[in-house]
Amino acid sequence: MTLRLRLIVPITLAAGLMMSACTESEPTPAEAGQVLKRHIDQTMKNAFAVDVEITDPGGKDVPCGSDRYRRTYAVKAKAGVGSGDPEIVTLALIGGLHEVARYELHDVGTDLTKREAVSRQYHTRMLISSPSKGNMVIEGETDCLPLQ
Repeated sequence: MTLRLRLIVPITLAAGLMMSACTESEPTPAEAGQVLKRHIDQTMKNAFAVDVEITDPGGKDVPCGSDRYRRTYAVKAKAGVGSGDPEIVTLALIGGLHEVARYELHDVGTDLTKREAVSRQYHTRMLISSPSKGNMVIEGETDCLPLQ
């Protein structure tokens, strides 16, 4: 193989990979909404939630400007194990989420019973909390996304 050919092949492959990365499209609100629902439901299961109740079934495209929409989904439950201490329950939810997917965690003020979890990969965000002893809540939404 000539030197020229050895240089052209890697450059061509790299250019093709860069172009395919640039054309990767965003999911629709419905697609991201399904991922959000699956992540929240699995997180609750992993955190040993009982008496799970859907408080926001989602399933609707909520306008958020510039022909973009988001989806929501929320659940609440009782802690199935442990003392029910809100800080411990919140940690259990965070641990349950880490078993599902990678999310960046952000503090919500100084309250250790609330954390925001954000995934750029999945275009989702959640507010994970334990508002009172033995209670768990996850409220989620997708990013603002195009319908197509």
